[in-house]
Amino acid sequence: MGRIERFSRFLASRSGQGFILFLCLSQLLAAGIGFGFYQSNLSWFAEHKSEEKITALRLVDAFVNEYADLRGKLSATAAPVPATFRQEAIASFAKAQGNTNEFRLLWVGVPDRAIKTLPSDTEMTEMVAGLSSEAKPKPVTRELDIAGEHVLRTVYPSVASGQTCVDCHNQLQANAIKAGQAPWHLNEVMGAFVIDVPMGPFLTSNLIESSGLAAAIFFILGTIGLTFTLSHYRKTEEREAAQVRLADSEARFRDFAEATSDWFWEQDENLRFVRFSTGGKDSEIASDSDIGKTRHEAVTLGVSAEQWAQHDADMAARRPFHNFRFMRTLPDGHTIHVSVSGRPFFDAQGHFRGYRGAGRDVSAEIAVEVDLQQRVERRTAELKSAQDELVRKERLSALGQLTATMAHELRNPLSAIRNTLYAVKETASTSGLNFERPLSRIERSVTRCDRIINDLLDYTRIKELQRTTLAPDPWIDEVLSEQRVPADITLEHRLDADCLIAIDPERMRRVLINLIDNAAQAMPENGGERRIAVNSTLIGKLFELTVRDTGGGIPADVLPKVFEPLFSTKSFGTGLGLPMVKQIIEQHGGTITITSEAGKGTCVTVRLAISEQEEEIAA
Repeated sequence: MGRIERFSRFLASRSGQGFILFLCLSQLLAAGIGFGFYQSNLSWFAEHKSEEKITALRLVDAFVNEYADLRGKLSATAAPVPATFRQEAIASFAKAQGNTNEFRLLWVGVPDRAIKTLPSDTEMTEMVAGLSSEAKPKPVTRELDIAGEHVLRTVYPSVASGQTCVDCHNQLQANAIKAGQAPWHLNEVMGAFVIDVPMGPFLTSNLIESSGLAAAIFFILGTIGLTFTLSHYRKTEEREAAQVRLADSEARFRDFAEATSDWFWEQDENLRFVRFSTGGKDSEIASDSDIGKTRHEAVTLGVSAEQWAQHDADMAARRPFHNFRFMRTLPDGHTIHVSVSGRPFFDAQGHFRGYRGAGRDVSAEIAVEVDLQQRVERRTAELKSAQDELVRKERLSALGQLTATMAHELRNPLSAIRNTLYAVKETASTSGLNFERPLSRIERSVTRCDRIINDLLDYTRIKELQRTTLAPDPWIDEVLSEQRVPADITLEHRLDADCLIAIDPERMRRVLINLIDNAAQAMPENGGERRIAVNSTLIGKLFELTVRDTGGGIPADVLPKVFEPLFSTKSFGTGLGLPMVKQIIEQHGGTITITSEAGKGTCVTVRLAISEQEEEIAA
């Protein structure tokens, strides 16, 4: 790992963030100290420089005042020095000094009353005017920016402390006084000494010193902080690395444990539970309420007597056991399947101390096993159904071959019988013999045999459908209008299926007629109301037709057999009517169901899909 990457990691760590915060605080502290040092030097400079200048000005002022008193005593003739001595002397001094960066000294008069020199700038005018208006004026020191230069200005008031000085000024300004200017009086400010000390060099030096001090403090604090932070960072890295190794070890153990179990348990030498692992699913599967119980007391569901016997034998022999399964009801009422395994443990002397083991929720495995079993059962049922269908088709094929042979062999004798019967009827009619009844019975029997042959042929030979798309309600109404039922049977219908279906009209006509005939035959002549109801409706994308009668119903043990070929409860039936109906419906891709209740009649329900044309119109 490179230095830049290590440094980046250090800055991104909590120690690095703390160090950055410490640097910020150190910077603020160093800046505060540097600023304080700067202000302290500035205050010292202003205080001491102003005091030095004021002392010097006091000496000058005292000298001038002493001279003025002496001049008054000696008279102007004996002391021929003009009253403007101060200004002229200071001007000469300044001229001798030239342009200096140490200080500049001026003597100025009071604004509007100056004898010779007025204040040179506005700030000076305001300061002198302010002193002249005070009863006890004191020296004033200020920091000012004059003509782009930062200076420390001290203005020292010059007060007329002697009458001679007052008289001298009044004499010099006699004309102005006559013109209205106020005369001078004793103890009045007559002017001021002004000393300007340039502060530029000092400020630069002070700024450098203060900045250097702040930088030194920041460097020292940063070095100390970095030393402690790096030490803390290394210790933190070592601690975190140890924690990562520990966490990785714990995670590895936890992964191994969770891969094999959901919870852990321990039993004492008396086979009573003394400890369970805490947290997760185990808090639901096993709780403190099971502490002190044996497994027989804690487990009450899902264990057979044989399982208990084997488990007790293992425990008595102090053998390990595996995959002992039982059921457990959780607090929320949900039941799960649990599998536990355990091993005995012994002390140093070999004495049995109990069992330790683990358990896991195997509900998902049980569910998979159950699902697999159900799939096997479904596949077995499908295979059996396919096998039964194959057998049925083989039987139908054999029956078809047999029926074709029988039809050929039986129809020739039946034709001979029908022809002979016709000849007998003609002979009897000519001879005046009354054989109508027996001959009619023979004729009905021949017709019945012919119908049985036709039914067998139709059932065994599946014809291709000749589909036609039509509206079912008008078609049903037409078929019912042609159907003849006994006079005491009421045939009613309610047709509410406003749709189109694709059917073979002739074959479906046979279905409807067969269902109505069966319904009529199922109702006894002296059994009360005899009524057949034919209804049609549309349920989603399905056309539904129901034929309901008020007969005695179909017994429960007979109902599953009604669609079996050749099965019939009628003495005169062939057992092919309903099987043929089912065959035609299934050939149309529909379904047929029969519900029946003893004493209340039977209901046959046929469902067919509506035509694609109808679906397109609906869409």
